Amino acid sequence: MRLKSFRVMTVLFVLSGCTLSDAFAQNGENKPLTELPRQYAATAFGQAGSMAGKSFGVNIYINAWTTDQQVQDFISVLREKGPDGLVKAMEKTPDVGRLSPTGFVGTGFRFARYRPTADGGLHIVMVTNRPMSFGELYRGGRSLDYQFGIVVLNVDKTGKGTGTLAPVCKIKFNKKNELEIENFGQKPFRLANVFLQK
Repeated sequence: MRLKSFRVMTVLFVLSGCTLSDAFAQNGENKPLTELPRQYAATAFGQAGSMAGKSFGVNIYINAWTTDQQVQDFISVLREKGPDGLVKAMEKTPDVGRLSPTGFVGTGFRFARYRPTADGGLHIVMVTNRPMSFGELYRGGRSLDYQFGIVVLNVDKTGKGTGTLAPVCKIKFNKKNELEIENFGQKPFRLANVFLQK
């Protein structure tokens, strides 16, 4: 199921041309919302398939922001070497954060960017090359082409908001030179009750 197609200057990687010094939003502690480290809590709700109607808690940690140069490097790798090349590039990139379902260690993120929103909050996008189990690799199948996980948060100036969690995605340039994101199998999880913990 295709979620959406974006042009090259997409919000996912370039975030509308925003540089990392553009956000001056303040939260209730009178600190910039972009000050790190940050920890968000949320509740994830399944919207389709076997997870429809089910929910679980998640914690989202952000320790660093991806730089403008890193953004351009990732785009170049994806354009020249495709998704497999991007996976290899991310494997060489230190984690900038982590998504942890309640009770689990979770998965590290290799990409985190933001842009300020009109209400004084932030639109945050996090991407990682997702881990694959031995069983998945052994069986093969279409899921092996969906190598990334994406989390999007939309928070207000107090750090509260909503978001989405798409754990199995494909990222590629299509024949029209558009950056395309496709979700595997089912709708992303809906993130509700998002709030800034610290």
